[in-house]
Amino acid sequence: MSNQDGAKADRTLDRATGHRLDWAYGRREAATLKPRVDRLARWDVVVYCTDHWQVYAAVIPSERLVMSKAHTDAIERNHGRQRHWFGRFKRKSMIISRAKDMVDLTMALFARFRVNGDVAEMVARQMIP
Repeated sequence: MSNQDGAKADRTLDRATGHRLDWAYGRREAATLKPRVDRLARWDVVVYCTDHWQVYAAVIPSERLVMSKAHTDAIERNHGRQRHWFGRFKRKSMIISRAKDMVDLTMALFARFRVNGDVAEMVARQMIP
């Protein structure tokens, strides 16, 4: 998801489990990436597989960084599922909320019940009809 000022939702997945570890909403710059890399430290990340945006090389230590589209297929699949699951990220209408709190809440729900869990759990909890 991105908007007119270049801000977008960027996600981090565990390649072994496919679980979403973290996300951030902001521009692709060091000020957005650095806090996220700091938050990921608790998982003892061995290697970061990214695309070729230069900000990654500026923030992530080179011995832990692999910049190649060949290693980003899981996150691209996740992005496609997210766009499908939350059509509001692609619709251009007045009812879309791009407020940071709403983006964070939407991403948390998607991570918990679609990526790291099961949508059926939402139905069982009567969260959706």
